[in-house]
Amino acid sequence: MFRNYLTIALRNFRRQKGFNLLNITGLAIGLASVTLIYLFIIDEQGFDRFHPDSDNLYVLGTHRKSNGYEYTSAYAAGAWQKAILNRFPDVIGGTQVISMGYPASFRDRKTDKILLSENVFWVNSDFKDVFHFPLLYGNPKTVFEKPNGIVLSATIARQFFGDQNPVGKPLEISHIYSTDNKYVPLTITGVLDDYPSNSHIQPDYLISTGMLRSMMTANNKNWLENWGAGPGWFLTYLHTKPNADIDKIKKLFNQVVQDNLPKDPASLTEPVILPLKGVHFNQDLRSSYNNSRIGDIKYLYIFASTALLVIIIASINYMNLATARAVRRAKEIGLRKVLGSNRRQLVLQFLGESLITTFIALLAALVLVVVLLPLFNVIAGKHFTLAHLAQGKLIGVTLGTTLLVGLLSGSYPALYLSGLLPISVLKNVRFTSRSSDWLRKGLVVLQYTITILLIVSTGIMMKQMNFIHRSTLSQSGDQLLSIRWSGMASLDKYRSLKQRILEDPELQVVTLANHLPNQDYFGSLDHDVTFPQLGNQPHRWAGMKGDFDLPNAFNLELVAGRKFRSDNPADSSAYLLNESAVKALGLPLDKVLGMHLTIKRPMEESNQKREGTVIGIVRDFPYRSIHHTISPLAISARPDPEDRIMYVKLPNGKFQEKIAEVEKKWKQVLPDVGFDHWFMSEEFGRMYEGENRMSGLFKAFSLLSILIACLGLFGLSSYLAERRTKEIGIRKVMGASLLQILRLLFTPFLNLLAVACLIAVPLGWFMMYRWLEDFTYRVPIDAFIFLLSILLVVLLTAVVVSYETVRAALTNPLNSIRQE
Repeated sequence: MFRNYLTIALRNFRRQKGFNLLNITGLAIGLASVTLIYLFIIDEQGFDRFHPDSDNLYVLGTHRKSNGYEYTSAYAAGAWQKAILNRFPDVIGGTQVISMGYPASFRDRKTDKILLSENVFWVNSDFKDVFHFPLLYGNPKTVFEKPNGIVLSATIARQFFGDQNPVGKPLEISHIYSTDNKYVPLTITGVLDDYPSNSHIQPDYLISTGMLRSMMTANNKNWLENWGAGPGWFLTYLHTKPNADIDKIKKLFNQVVQDNLPKDPASLTEPVILPLKGVHFNQDLRSSYNNSRIGDIKYLYIFASTALLVIIIASINYMNLATARAVRRAKEIGLRKVLGSNRRQLVLQFLGESLITTFIALLAALVLVVVLLPLFNVIAGKHFTLAHLAQGKLIGVTLGTTLLVGLLSGSYPALYLSGLLPISVLKNVRFTSRSSDWLRKGLVVLQYTITILLIVSTGIMMKQMNFIHRSTLSQSGDQLLSIRWSGMASLDKYRSLKQRILEDPELQVVTLANHLPNQDYFGSLDHDVTFPQLGNQPHRWAGMKGDFDLPNAFNLELVAGRKFRSDNPADSSAYLLNESAVKALGLPLDKVLGMHLTIKRPMEESNQKREGTVIGIVRDFPYRSIHHTISPLAISARPDPEDRIMYVKLPNGKFQEKIAEVEKKWKQVLPDVGFDHWFMSEEFGRMYEGENRMSGLFKAFSLLSILIACLGLFGLSSYLAERRTKEIGIRKVMGASLLQILRLLFTPFLNLLAVACLIAVPLGWFMMYRWLEDFTYRVPIDAFIFLLSILLVVLLTAVVVSYETVRAALTNPLNSIRQE
């Protein structure tokens, strides 16, 4: 019996090649979309789960409240790890990583090659007991034992030594804690294999903490055993027993912390214990880790929904075309029933044909996936290879989706066709029921609705991303060259370099400043600002510092007062405030100008505070991600040598020439420091990596859904034109024009599109309103995008429907009537 079903199915495939090609193409695109999106979802959900016993690995972090400001950080004080290991038997291991954010300069003296990196981990030997990154070279038991040893990532090892085994070779480091910033010799003890892309830990260099201690002064070493907030550079990881009561440990350890912390009624510091496998989707930790290491789980839901919508459109195509072309199979069904076939046999036959179609489509989909994988990697920001396609979970989901689509897509056609009465079909009585027509129309409405929703969503996402990239800092970012300032050179070196660069009349804006716009753990913005005239009540504001040219480099717009002047030495103690700071004070502009203030970071002692006078007010600008409200900001013209980024504004059209000139002068002043540069616009790209990725994926899958919908409309219009061949012929004989015939076949689709618009417009508005709520500053949802999306769908429908209609209308009417 199965052979008979297969023979009939293959015979029908040959007879209806065009129909089956449309179905297979649509289903193949849909299945390929599902496979790629689920591959992305598996990778995101698998972050940090590749470590053995990952379910029992945790991050020991900090929750802090101070002066009305509250935040959660992945950093813990230096003394916390030893304390929790000594007091709680359920915590069976752990490791502490110092990641300060200061750039370090690494040099291979043999080749004089210099590389700079902020991605440096200072670790103890217990690092290898918690994290299991495979070694390419080196002894896993002793790789972290040598006091002056250094372990390289595979990427860095290739940059320095190519494909050689570098173990035992020397490498030098110059760091902010190096005496007089001199290079200190290290010995390479190992090379880590390339990190999995879904690991939030991906250091370039791993060096013994003992080495860092030997480089520090006695005062600097104090924070290594500090109970308080300190500089906040410790990433502390814990390994617990299975089923350990984490809430109980956290509660008891909090009491330990409170007993050892200095009493401060104005602030509260509490430990938090977070699962390692949840770090990637924890938005509170965005400031603790690289932005690209922190994801947003709601985007996974959006991508999963997108895959579902695309496969629904493909399934609708199949159901519509299968039921629409039932007339071609009607007599066959009637004869089979007369000859004794029951309904169950007919249902199995049609379901079998549907499954054969979908599994042929699956083969085509796999070819599509292989072809599109490099492009998908670019859009999604991933590094998938063909090996990733062999994951058991992905194979299971793809096969399951194929089986489900085959059964669901074939179910209605099978039930509908198997229910036809033999006497009706053999006598050529009209057998298409109102219910089947209404279902077909309903499916077309659903298809239109999904297509409009995807187009509208893509349009609004693109508009929001364009808005982000047009912000004050972003607009200047294409011209603003960012150079990693290592923090190892004195301000005198910086001033000397700046003067050399300014000798070029086309390079007249140079500044040293915080790391903008992507503030991270080093460039913390949090400062306590007080005004003696207002009672010394501290305000938790953001603080930014640079030299006199900072406002010009960032194109800051002056609202009142004046900017910094390099010819006025007193301006090194001056401050600019933004509009939000003035609003927070509740005073008019003229009252704020001239006010005296003091400012310090929360972890600094009171004797480290800086004083100054407000000389100007600048318009608010997004100095952080626009997910955050623009908060009060104080800007000083007093750079620190550890400020990490030097900015040079380049003239348009001469980027490469001027970069080469700046690099030449850099090497004259700082021959031992690598020249590491990028444009600020690239920093914005990294800051909004998640949003850019989602926008790109939405554009890609929206195009695919439109293509699938067009294939379905083409097949359906072809069927309708064929079904009304005699009517078209008679109308032509009676004098109907081509335009009238086009309107005859186009109007039903237009009516269905109108119904879809009534559903898609309010639903699309609601969906995008919720998405935009995540942005503090966002574009309005205007009617133009909805009108443009509807117009695009109308045009596509007109083009697709017109092709078959025109072909039918141009056929000789006598042939059409005779054929019927």
